[in-house]
Amino acid sequence: MNRWRAVLLCGAFAAAGCGVKSASSFETLTLPTASGAKTVALGQCPTPKCLTVFVAPWCGYCRAASPMIRALREHLAKRNVTTRIVVGMDREDSVRGYAAEFGPDTLIDPKGSIHLSGVPHFFASSADGKVFKDVAGAPRAPEELSEAFLEAVAGHLGV
Repeated sequence: MNRWRAVLLCGAFAAAGCGVKSASSFETLTLPTASGAKTVALGQCPTPKCLTVFVAPWCGYCRAASPMIRALREHLAKRNVTTRIVVGMDREDSVRGYAAEFGPDTLIDPKGSIHLSGVPHFFASSADGKVFKDVAGAPRAPEELSEAFLEAVAGHLGV
C-alpha cells in the first residue's frame, strides 16, 4: 500500500510539471527573517537535515500548497528536520504579506537570490548546506493531510 502511495505521489509531482535536478550547495547565502530579528545562513543547518522551500506570492501553486507546506514543517520537526521557508521573487510588501502566513521565522528574499526553474521549489540539504535533493513543484494535496501523506512527501523529498 505504501509503495502505491509513493508512486502516486511521484506522479503528482510529475503532473505538476516538476522535475528533480542536482544542485551543490547554498554556500554563503544569508537571508533575513520576516520579523527582522535575525538572519539565517542557508549553508548551515542546526539539524542533520534541512528542507528549504522557496515560494512566491504570485504563484498559485505555492498558495495552494501552503497548508501542506505548513503541515510538512510540523511533521518534520517531530523527526528532527529543520524546515526553512523562503518567500521571494516579488515586491517586498507582497513578500512580507505572504511570509506572515508562515510565521515570523520565515525567510524573505524579494530579489530572488537563487535562480530557480520554478516555484514552489524544495531543497533537501545536510547540516553543512550540501544539497542532496532538489525538487521543483508540489503534489496536489488531499483536503485531509494525513500523517501517511506527509510521510510520503517527506520520503519523496529525501528528508
